[in-house]
Amino acid sequence: MADDAQKDPAEVPRARFALYVEALRARMVPEQFGLLMETFKLWAENGGGTVRLQLDEEERELFTPAVQQEFLNLMGLLGAMSPGHEDRAAHVVVPLGDGEFVKGAMSLVPPEVAADPERLRAMREKLDAQQERRGADQREVEGIARASGMLPDPAGEE
Repeated sequence: MADDAQKDPAEVPRARFALYVEALRARMVPEQFGLLMETFKLWAENGGGTVRLQLDEEERELFTPAVQQEFLNLMGLLGAMSPGHEDRAAHVVVPLGDGEFVKGAMSLVPPEVAADPERLRAMREKLDAQQERRGADQREVEGIARASGMLPDPAGEE
């Protein structure tokens, strides 16, 4: 690996990512590792960003906070492959806690942000406000769909 890194500096983040994935494969329950890699591949192939997963009951049980933390770690390692963003490999996953609308939030942040409780609180509040807006938007869309006959009335009345 050292020789490859001298020939191609971009090889270091790729090798770091591959080594991390292999370490995950060795220490994770196979079903959890498979779900992690399947969801991560889906996220990466769709350009990253916000992900809304539709998981069945078994998958929800497998997609624990520890698996979600590894998802974020992989995001950082993948981001470190982009020139100028090598520092993302040093980012850490931090719990943001619960807000009124967001529960169990966590984020991948630079170490200096992880050490700043005020910045973490501000992040949680921003996520909470975004989740509140998403919920309101979802309820409005569902109301429009019900009114137009596209969704059944939840009370069973049509």
